[in-house]
Amino acid sequence: MSTHVLKIDLRTFWHPGGGRGHGLVLDAVAHRDSGGLPVLPGRHIKGLLRDALERAELWGWTGYDGLASVLFGDRTEEIERTGGTPRPGCLRVGDGRLPTRIAHSLSADKSLCKGLFRPLHATAVEPTTGTAKDKSLRGIEVVIPLQIEAMISPVPGQVPPADWPQQLSGVLPLIHAVGAHRTRGLGRAVLRMEKE
Repeated sequence: MSTHVLKIDLRTFWHPGGGRGHGLVLDAVAHRDSGGLPVLPGRHIKGLLRDALERAELWGWTGYDGLASVLFGDRTEEIERTGGTPRPGCLRVGDGRLPTRIAHSLSADKSLCKGLFRPLHATAVEPTTGTAKDKSLRGIEVVIPLQIEAMISPVPGQVPPADWPQQLSGVLPLIHAVGAHRTRGLGRAVLRMEKE
């Protein structure tokens, strides 16, 4: 079975949440790999793909009935609800990273890595007065628009349906954004899949 590359073209600032802050300056910093480059965790990408597959099934698209569970395994909630045995998925999704050539170039000069990140601040506004609410200033670190890639491949010993690349490609237009705060305008993206 072949490996495919999911290419994610980010068109706006995006925030790969790492669950960490940076003192008093930033409430949330971007997730980085060991070389200091931004990385979007594979579990996040897998969740977006699963959600898109489940929506296609819900909307009655042909060929998508139960495909999310086949490709990515049963959801924990479903297992607890039915009391059944969990079924593992047959695909694994790697982390979204910069293309290798670009990552190597940036790793050679660490000062260039700093240019990938920007602070972004927002505050809540009091609707009656139009002024900022006390203690509401929040800062997050965002990453500039760029392209990242994630490998999608069969789990060793598992055999996915032969048409899995086409089925996944079919739901990619349902994914409009990636990363944290994607419902607030960050992480607008166009996704496409290619054979490695």
